[in-house]
Amino acid sequence: MPWRSKSENGRAASREPIENVLGQSLVIRGDLTADGGFRIDGTVEGNVDSKAAIVVGESGVVRGDLRGTDVVVAGQIMGNVTCSGHLEILAKGRIEGDIDAKSVRIETGGVFRGTSRMGEEVSGRSAVVSTDAGSSLSGRHLSPVA
Repeated sequence: MPWRSKSENGRAASREPIENVLGQSLVIRGDLTADGGFRIDGTVEGNVDSKAAIVVGESGVVRGDLRGTDVVVAGQIMGNVTCSGHLEILAKGRIEGDIDAKSVRIETGGVFRGTSRMGEEVSGRSAVVSTDAGSSLSGRHLSPVA
């Protein structure tokens, strides 16, 4: 499956509609759960669980675990990220926690600190991490590509 193309404004294009938008001035203390997608531009102090895509905008902060299908991070996540599809960390994105995804792409300037598990069968597959020059990876281990 190819990576999503970027729209003209530099944001990753999404195939499914975002039903839930959390604005920049919003602060939520508690867990969020939805069948539809999320766009987070505010602060969430709790876990986020969606059966669809999740986009964390540049001003977005999540202090808790995040679970969705495809995840795009331009803001900050301080917690573990689990996605059944693709995880993309954009240039200003930062994840401090473990990731579990089918595949991962990190743009130049994106930061990931933690352990990664990737592939179709997470427990038995090798990791594939795609980074641009200048990206920062810091983890306890990254499995070799098979």
